Amino acid sequence: MTQSVESFIRKSGLIAGGCNIVLNSLFSWLGNMAMTEVPQGSAAVDTVITSMVMSLLMSLFISADTKRALKAGTVAMAAPAHSAGRLLRRLPARPWKLGLVLGLVVAVVLTSCMMGLFSLLDVTALPFFAFLSIKVVYSMLLGYVVARWVILRQLIAA
Repeated sequence: MTQSVESFIRKSGLIAGGCNIVLNSLFSWLGNMAMTEVPQGSAAVDTVITSMVMSLLMSLFISADTKRALKAGTVAMAAPAHSAGRLLRRLPARPWKLGLVLGLVVAVVLTSCMMGLFSLLDVTALPFFAFLSIKVVYSMLLGYVVARWVILRQLIAA
C-alpha cells in the first residue's frame, strides 16, 4: 500500500518529534539534576548541542527510513515542485552532511532567537523546569521540521 509523501512526512515528523521530546528531556534532566536554575550560557550551549546532535541523528535514521520506503514502494516518489525544492537541492544529499548542515543552521537560528528573547526579557537564568518546558516545545518542532527537510531532500536525490 502506497502512502502519500505528506502522510509519510507527518508520520515520520511526529515520531521524530516524540523521540526528541523523550531523549532531550531525559538528557537535560540527567545533565542538570543538581541545578535548580539553568544560566543563560548553559541554556545556549545546551540548545546548540541539542540542535546539532539531534539533527544529525534524525538525518541518519530518517534518510535510511525514507530510502527503505522508496525501495519498498510504500511511499509515492514525488519531489517538491515548489520553490523549497530549489533550496533543498543545494543541501548535501549524504545524510551525515545534511544532518550537520541542518543542525548548524538550526543551532544558529534557535540559539540566536532564544538569547535575544532572554536579553529582551532581562532573563539571566531560568528555573530548571521552565527551561525543560521550553526544550520540550522546541524539541518537538525541531524533530518535525528536520524530518520534513530530510525526507524532501532524499526524495529529490532519489
